[in-house]
Amino acid sequence: MPYLVIEHLEEISDWLWLEYRHAAEWWKDKLIFTNVREDEREKLAKLGSVITESVTRFPFDRSKLIVLDLQAEEELKPKDIDEDTMIVVGGILGDAVPRGRTREFITSRMEGVKVRHIGKPQYSIDGASIVAKLIAEGRRLEEVDYEENPTIRLDEFSEITLHYAVPKLDGKLLLTPSLIDLQKRELGYTDEEEISDEKLEAFFEGGL
Repeated sequence: MPYLVIEHLEEISDWLWLEYRHAAEWWKDKLIFTNVREDEREKLAKLGSVITESVTRFPFDRSKLIVLDLQAEEELKPKDIDEDTMIVVGGILGDAVPRGRTREFITSRMEGVKVRHIGKPQYSIDGASIVAKLIAEGRRLEEVDYEENPTIRLDEFSEITLHYAVPKLDGKLLLTPSLIDLQKRELGYTDEEEISDEKLEAFFEGGL
């Protein structure tokens, strides 16, 4: 399998951490974080390899790098990817209207790399990582299903809309684990009897 490189460009918020953790579940020991400050190294090292240098300054053979950029002209195809390919994703929490920050902070600073898109929709970091993984495994882009701007129900009366696309596999939305629970906490939904995703994970691992 190729490698996934996440160029870290945000503060590590709760939301960002959940997306990073989900990407790590899909890429496991093939995940590399770049552009990491020293004070964030220890935390991100729990999910993957960590490099303080920006990917834009790598001395590697740039022909092995593929930057995923929404503004790219060509789509990512399985034939683009070899076992030593490094697929680069911007560690950026998206805006409802994309501002081209991957192009600004990564693509424009990396002459000689391949630049590819994974469709017209804007994905979250983990969503883009999943789509890249599916294509690396041999799926064509048109074979990757997704739902754009999905509406997620929080309770009987309330719901939120995610302003990006979420990939689907076998008809199931591949939502960021624990994201709904985080949204409930941030919006003031508290239910003392509700068990969070983290607690469920600890329970199944024998931690509760």
